[in-house]
Amino acid sequence: MFESKEDAAVAALLSMLLEVSGTPKAGNVDREHDFTDLKYEHFLASASSAFPTFLDATQHGAVGELILKAVKNSMRWHRAQNVHFGAFLLLIPLLKAWDASDAEEAGKKATMALKKTSFEDSLNLLKAFRISQARVMDAKALNLHSEETEKQIKDERINLYEWMELAPQENVIAKELTSGYELSVWNSKRILENFEKSGNINYSVVVSYHFLLSKVKDPLIISKFGDAVAEGVRERTVQILKELTQDPDKDIHILRKFDENLVRKGINPGSVADLTISSIYLALLEGLRF
Repeated sequence: MFESKEDAAVAALLSMLLEVSGTPKAGNVDREHDFTDLKYEHFLASASSAFPTFLDATQHGAVGELILKAVKNSMRWHRAQNVHFGAFLLLIPLLKAWDASDAEEAGKKATMALKKTSFEDSLNLLKAFRISQARVMDAKALNLHSEETEKQIKDERINLYEWMELAPQENVIAKELTSGYELSVWNSKRILENFEKSGNINYSVVVSYHFLLSKVKDPLIISKFGDAVAEGVRERTVQILKELTQDPDKDIHILRKFDENLVRKGINPGSVADLTISSIYLALLEGLRF
């Protein structure tokens, strides 16, 4: 567990920095390569800007209002779009549970925090989405792209938990928020185990990212390329993990080839990157130090 609210806020910031610095992460920005419109430094700026909001989240403020504040602060420091929308959505509820004794309790308490939100939190999340212009999957109910969504939230007074429950099954972040952060809790254990064996924090982060990519079809890939491509990436990741040798140098070489292949095709698993961040945060809560 964290000793103080400040420690929890530092851990949230550090989890974002470790994720974006982890290399190679198949298809995503890292310290070795950028996208045309999204650079490594954009993520550094966004993460740094979030610290005051993270600290606020441990003390006061509504979840939706804090997510909106984090997005607004982020965009004051860079000119990119949608740098950390999903990460803020995952981290803010966890910070509400900063005093949890372990990862499992933190996940459960974060989901409880969502259950206590109001429809105003949902309206603020909608504002944050529109400001960040995040790319998300289409949904039948409360579609973020629909002009009717705001009215429906107001009329039916739908809070954040209720909204996330209506998300498509493939929306892994929404599922995470309503399930007590099951994937993040599971993956935090993988980070701790890999670091204990390797003593290499980059390797531990990178392997944990690929563990997640082997478990889910990334919604960002689905939104850009369709379900079949997302499933193909997941299946290929399963095979890649079987090739790993537990030798960090050899394994990084294997993963780099996979990374280069996805980058070349423009396939970036953005939601898996967000889940890696929440996994690192929970590993830090469990005592990860390097």
